[in-house]
This record gives sequence, structure tokens and C-alpha cells, in this order.
Amino acid sequence: MILNYYICELCILQKEETLKHLFLRCSFTRACWQTIGISFPNTLSPKRMVSILRRTLQVPFYMEIIITMSWCIWKQKNNWLFNVKTLQLQRRFQGRFYLGYP
Repeated sequence: MILNYYICELCILQKEETLKHLFLRCSFTRACWQTIGISFPNTLSPKRMVSILRRTLQVPFYMEIIITMSWCIWKQKNNWLFNVKTLQLQRRFQGRFYLGYP
């Protein structure tokens, strides 16, 4: 599939959909991170954001949380885009991360 349109369809910002935007800066993505108590300024580099996530989560498996959240965001976007499914922010994310997160 070749796409000629690269604007993020998930958020209200109408920004170009880059990896950085999809996983860290999109308004939908930021709402997902906020469900587990994570928020960060939009101007930070991805490396600095990972550092903040590590410090905020304070668990040895912080990278697994980052990877799992990124995978959930990716799945939500694809389900919405290709399967015309409604975005399920609260139900999708909340129960999964509070099992091991204080």
C-alpha cells in the first residue's frame, strides 16, 4: 500500500504522522500515556521522554511498559484505520497496566 497522505488521523493537531508523533506527541497517544500517570512536555526529545518514563514509573520493567503501551497504541490506530473500530482509550489501557503498577 502506498500512502500519499501523511497527516495523523487520530489527533486534533493535524500534524505529519512520524514515529515520534504517533508514539509520543499525538493527542490520542498523550491521553493513553496519561491513563498510567505519565505526562511530559511536547518539546522533549524521545531519549529524554524515555528517561522521564523510567524515573516516573520507578519499576525495573519500565521498558516492557513502554513497549506494551506502544504496541497498544499501534493496535488501536490500525483497528480504527483499517477495521473502522472505535478508539477504546479507557477500557483498552487502564486494566492492563495497573496490574503491576502502583
